[in-house]
Amino acid sequence: MLPVIAGVEGLVLSARERELFSRLQPAGYILFTRNIADYELTRELTDELRRLTTGPDEPIIAIDQEGGRVVRTAEIGVQLPSAAALAQKGSSHHIRQAAYYNANCLHTLGVNTNFAPVLDLASPHANALPSRCWGAGTQEVISHAGVWNRATFGRGIQTCGKHFPGMGAAECDPHHDLPVLHGTRDSFLASASMPFTALMPELPSLMIAHLLIPEIDAELPTSLSPALVQGFLRDQLGYEGVVFTDDLCMGAIAKRYTPAESAALALRAGCDLPLVCHDVVEHLEAVAAAIEALPADILEPVMRRVERFRLHISTQKPMAFIEWNDYLKNVADFTAGVPEVGSTPGSPVQNY
Repeated sequence: MLPVIAGVEGLVLSARERELFSRLQPAGYILFTRNIADYELTRELTDELRRLTTGPDEPIIAIDQEGGRVVRTAEIGVQLPSAAALAQKGSSHHIRQAAYYNANCLHTLGVNTNFAPVLDLASPHANALPSRCWGAGTQEVISHAGVWNRATFGRGIQTCGKHFPGMGAAECDPHHDLPVLHGTRDSFLASASMPFTALMPELPSLMIAHLLIPEIDAELPTSLSPALVQGFLRDQLGYEGVVFTDDLCMGAIAKRYTPAESAALALRAGCDLPLVCHDVVEHLEAVAAAIEALPADILEPVMRRVERFRLHISTQKPMAFIEWNDYLKNVADFTAGVPEVGSTPGSPVQNY
């Protein structure tokens, strides 16, 4: 198993992707809008990814399906409310219902892991997060995101809290460049990281933000920093779940490192699964070579954590096609009753 989450180029696998994935055996894959244009075709794609995976455990098949502007399934008629809209509605029932509809969709498409909930605190900055956060206060984020997380996990979808240690105060979008935040571990624990620490016992995975926090590590971005991942998250906070990086092809990292360099640094830092979401055919061989060169004492705990995560992936039976048509109507009716909250600045995250 190669400890990487790989992007897929299109609606069907190319011959080169089949060869690479079959030989290198990524731990999992991530789907974007470019991979989802038809209900049945998407299921054929995820079924093929599972068939290419050897061994007893399911591959991780992940998605960013938060609701609002970060929904990858709009082309097939599934558009769910954003976290901000659900929080404004103020109803735990509506949050649970949104999570239920979301999980049913993902099961049907063959997706087993959702990179959500967002646990960052909302701020006015144009940093890719507006409308994606559950609130600006720690308690409202903990309460609303906790309801959503438990409902999603209860329907058999693995969840992932993001973006640790909290990037709500970032003043730029990491899709473009590396945000700089200031603060000590204690200051993050008192505010931005509090939703993560509160929900950590029920989160099977976390995603690390791409930030530079000079007071914690003046040289390395948080996603590549042993001081942040191993020192703060694992040693100080005791987190034992799987740790994903955010996409290593984002400008915050790609302007400074190749995917092979950043994937190896991420694993050295204490992460388990680097995300290489774009141009994977171009990068995966080099990424694999860089990872295979790492010492066993780094890779062995990674493999244990990833295998434990994959062991708990649900194999729940998906909806039948006739049920899917009824489902689409129910989702549309539900979403119409949860109005979105104002306008939001654009970010590449909504276009993937």
